[in-house]
Amino acid sequence: MIRSLWVACLATVLLGAHTASAAEYDSKQLDKLEATVMSQNLPLEKRIRALKKLYADQLENGKINRSFCVWDMLGKAGPVFAAVDDQKFRSLHYGLDLTIIAYRDEDSLINDLTSGQCDAALISGSRALSFNRFAGTVEALGGIPDVQHLQMLMQVIASPKMADRLQSGDYVVLGVASLGENYAYSGNPSLKTFDQLAGKDLVVPDSDVSLQALAQQLGAKSRSGGLLASVDQFVSGEAEAMLAPLVAYHVAGAGKAKQGMSIMNMPLSQSTIQLIGRSERFPVGLAQILREDFLFKFDNYVKRVEKERANIDASFWREIPPAEQAREQARLRDLRIALRDKGVYDPLMLKLQRKIRCKVDPARNECLNPAE
Repeated sequence: MIRSLWVACLATVLLGAHTASAAEYDSKQLDKLEATVMSQNLPLEKRIRALKKLYADQLENGKINRSFCVWDMLGKAGPVFAAVDDQKFRSLHYGLDLTIIAYRDEDSLINDLTSGQCDAALISGSRALSFNRFAGTVEALGGIPDVQHLQMLMQVIASPKMADRLQSGDYVVLGVASLGENYAYSGNPSLKTFDQLAGKDLVVPDSDVSLQALAQQLGAKSRSGGLLASVDQFVSGEAEAMLAPLVAYHVAGAGKAKQGMSIMNMPLSQSTIQLIGRSERFPVGLAQILREDFLFKFDNYVKRVEKERANIDASFWREIPPAEQAREQARLRDLRIALRDKGVYDPLMLKLQRKIRCKVDPARNECLNPAE
């Protein structure tokens, strides 16, 4: 695939000093350049030099120009946009000149990605599931207990061995970052357990198939809508409960919560943002470097999330007894398996998550009797 790009670009004329195009290299030289870019054992500077040689036909004034469209509920004023804007300066180091465009409406962003107006789009992990089942399954219900497990999984995803899994049709996954977790929210003090959500009016973002499946399994009277609209319905009291990402509540609901509302303090799944690129705009080596850069910035994204979490009053969290947590984890496990069998979740990603859970806690029952 990479070599065909060079043949198509033979007529490209580069500005400034002459740079050898990939078409001027023979097959053996191309293989060596590709291997250099993909090798995590080599110094980054050497890999970047090989990257620029390999993709010389795509350079303009010595840079590869690409557009990144970014979903942030607060637009240019939001933390996600700020993090990606920081990325712009780092990207210059390895030859990328980025144009960053902010979107508040995720549907519009995805439309612009699929139409080709955006070279890449940073979207919610729940929406990424439709572009790449492997990466989308990162948000599997109960699959990743906490940020420690997530960081270990991100190290696996950033391995060049995973490159084929992160390529699906016309799209490639360029990075995954933490955006906190998904939780259940209680609208009044009488809703203290997950079982008590049965029969209650519960809002769920219509873009999240995992939380939709959980709402159905809980027996709630679920209603769907946009993410921010769901939060508005909850904090206004139109709905008795909600399943949603913590960051969405902070953006749209913090400061609006009424007496008696609470967050049930057991993460249902991880909430992520994922950078999805158009494959023809991000060849294998370039995609690999970007994924590694996301891993490098993992702690920065986590710190931003924790800063927002700290603004939520401690009294708003409702602790869940260990026995109930164990029952709910079993429920989430059964749902993971059901969604895997329906073709929603990727089996290999579920297996990787189980291996990481067992690495952290080998005493778990699933480490002796695996079902995933």
